[in-house]
Amino acid sequence: MAGSEQIENDAPGRLIRAELPAGLTAARDARTAVRRALAAWGIADPDRDAELLASELAANAAEHGTGPISLALHRHAEPDGQAGITCEITDTSPARPRPPTAAPQDERGRGLAIVAALATASGVRDEPHGKTSWFTLGLHDRIERTATRTEPEAEAGA
Repeated sequence: MAGSEQIENDAPGRLIRAELPAGLTAARDARTAVRRALAAWGIADPDRDAELLASELAANAAEHGTGPISLALHRHAEPDGQAGITCEITDTSPARPRPPTAAPQDERGRGLAIVAALATASGVRDEPHGKTSWFTLGLHDRIERTATRTEPEAEAGA
C-alpha cells in the first residue's frame, strides 16, 4: 500500500490509521487498510462490505475533496456485544458530499447511496480543516447471513 498505517497508542489495538494518496489509488488503498485491520483484529467480513464502503468514501474524497486523505478504523462492540467497526475518511475540503440522483444508465453517482444502504449508520461532520465522512457497520449479522446462504450447486445436487 502506498499510504502508511499506524496503530494509535491511546487505544492499543482498537484504532488503525492510514494516510491515503489523494488520487486514483485512494479507494484501493482504503480497501487494503480495512482488510489488514480486520485480519489483525480477527474480525470476519465475508461480504467485504467494510472494504466496499471505505473505498466508496475514499473515492469520493479523492475525486471531490482535496488531499491529504486519512482513514481511521475503530473496532468496537455493538450493543448486542458483537463485533463492529467505525470507519472515518477525512479530507481537507470543506465541501460536503451531496448524494446525486443517478439515472439507470449512469456509471457513477451511487457511492453514498450504497453506503447508506449497507451501513448501520453513516454521516458527515465538519472538521476545523475539512470534513470527515464516516460509517459504522455491525459485522455479526453479515456473518450469519453469509453462513446461512445456500449454494446453488448444493441445491442442484440434492
